[in-house]
Amino acid sequence: MSTPTPTAAHQRSEGKANKSRKKKGDQGVVEQKSAAQVWGKSAMLGIILLWCLFPFFWLIMTSLKKGNNALNSPNIFEGPFGLQNYEAVFAQDFHLNLRNSLAIAGITTILCIVVGSFAAYALARLPLKRKILLLGGVLAVSLFPPVALVPPLYELWRTLGLLNTWEGLYIPYTSFTLPLTIFILTTFFASIPKDLEEAARVDGASPFKAFYKIILPLAAPGVFAAAIIIFVSAWNEFLLASTFAPRNPEIAQTVPVAIAAFTGAVQFQRPVGTITAACVVVTIPMIIVALLFQKRIVSGLTAGSVKG
Repeated sequence: MSTPTPTAAHQRSEGKANKSRKKKGDQGVVEQKSAAQVWGKSAMLGIILLWCLFPFFWLIMTSLKKGNNALNSPNIFEGPFGLQNYEAVFAQDFHLNLRNSLAIAGITTILCIVVGSFAAYALARLPLKRKILLLGGVLAVSLFPPVALVPPLYELWRTLGLLNTWEGLYIPYTSFTLPLTIFILTTFFASIPKDLEEAARVDGASPFKAFYKIILPLAAPGVFAAAIIIFVSAWNEFLLASTFAPRNPEIAQTVPVAIAAFTGAVQFQRPVGTITAACVVVTIPMIIVALLFQKRIVSGLTAGSVKG
């Protein structure tokens, strides 16, 4: 008795079923791999985040410790805790140091953005010879060590009466950060099409009007990113501030110099609690600004790299 041979339709249906099962199996393997990759990336990001945030967490916990526990106890969760260190910080006129740092960093940022915008626009648009060499020379100025300029600048500032003044700080800050500002903004202005300026001039706009009405708004991400870099650099600067304005917070002493000058309650006591409290006070505003404007900062740092 002969066995019945399967028909062609039956073979095709079995083939389709086998392909479907194989496809579902492959999809299951792919889903497992993708899930493992997601968990692996999440774990890696969590480790990196913990690594980056733990020092700041230690800083906050140490600043809240009372008495000598901030120095003597290695356990960050060991109390007692309180706000005495923060009260001691502001009892030393720290709000005046914050005012000085904010004013000096703000003036430095405004000067660098105004002057740097015009210089960068000229480098990006004017048909200058050896433009790359000129731009490289501008950037090379920022690589010069500031410590080598402190002695001659100190003598010049003493002659001009600029020691312990805002002008004595934001003028050299502007000089040192302006080359980097020009370098950053030149890239953004070069990435903006020239057709927009030509269209504005056809409509009757002057070159200056086309610059601040058309080009400058389009380069806003780059301008904002440069402003953040300048402000943070001037806010954290210590060498020149400790040389040209080391005393008197009522006039020009900045935050880094004030923190370095903190003293303990008694002689030879290391004021770890007040120093960490002051660091928290100084750092929190910068973190808030970075979180609020992180999209603008990222777009500003990357948008200009599309064209050159």
